[in-house]
Parts: sequence; structure tokens; C-alpha cells
Amino acid sequence: MTRPFSFSDRQHFVQCLAIVRNLSIACAMGERPDSELGKRCNMLVTSVDDVMGELVGDSAYFHVQDGANRA
Repeated sequence: MTRPFSFSDRQHFVQCLAIVRNLSIACAMGERPDSELGKRCNMLVTSVDDVMGELVGDSAYFHVQDGANRA
């Protein structure tokens, strides 16, 4: 029997997704734009964004926003 997914589990999961997304971005930045690894890293970033969209309802949850554009 498994226990329910708690709030702290969800927080830990979101933190891990943020780490994976940031590492994928760093990996892609170190590759040529047309490299296979760079493409796969970018696909992973997109996939993490899609998962966050399902979890919190906002696929741009991890996106950095420009402070000057905030209302």
C-alpha cells in the first residue's frame, strides 16, 4: 500500500523539477544549437514546463519575468 502524495512531497517534486530544468538549460547552452544533445535538453525543458502546467495550472511557472514589465 502506498501513502498519499503529501504537500511536502509535492514541494520536493517541484524543487526537483526546477533543478532538472535549470540543469537542462545549462546543458543546452553548452552545446551547439543544432546538436542532438542540445535539442534533447530543450525538449526536456519543454516537458518540465508541461508537467508544471498540469501540477499548478501554469506552464510558465519557472519562467523568469522581467521586473520592469510587472504591473
